[in-house]
Amino acid sequence: MKIPLELAATLNWRENEPSDKKRPNINPNAEASVDHYLSTIHPVYDHMVQFGLDYHCFMDNNDPVGLLEFIGKYRNDSYWRLAKFANGLQMDIDAVRNALLYPDITNGPTEGINNIIKSVKRVGGGKAKIDLLTAKIVIRHVNKSARATKNVG
Repeated sequence: MKIPLELAATLNWRENEPSDKKRPNINPNAEASVDHYLSTIHPVYDHMVQFGLDYHCFMDNNDPVGLLEFIGKYRNDSYWRLAKFANGLQMDIDAVRNALLYPDITNGPTEGINNIIKSVKRVGGGKAKIDLLTAKIVIRHVNKSARATKNVG
């Protein structure tokens, strides 16, 4: 892909980065010309930018109504990947809506325990059966509880 010379300096700004690691000033007109250049060469560019803006609009605002509008807008999109994404959101609409309505609820503790179990299983090298794995997890939990009581008392 041949890039016009006036855009080359804008696209390679990191190579010209000063030694004190500050980002050099980029002319806003040059940035606009890069956007124009990309949208001219790749017609899907503007559509993808709009898709990203629409997606982040409802996700950042935790807006379930915006979710439905997003799905309605992109469900039958001419770009099949965007339509597939929107239809995937539609299939999991309850989970996505709940994630927007209750942003403070997390499955982090459950994932943490899964991670511990997998790491204990990995250390066992596949030799440990369920009884040994259970014992290791219980002993680990008991030791952790004992340490926590020592630190409190």
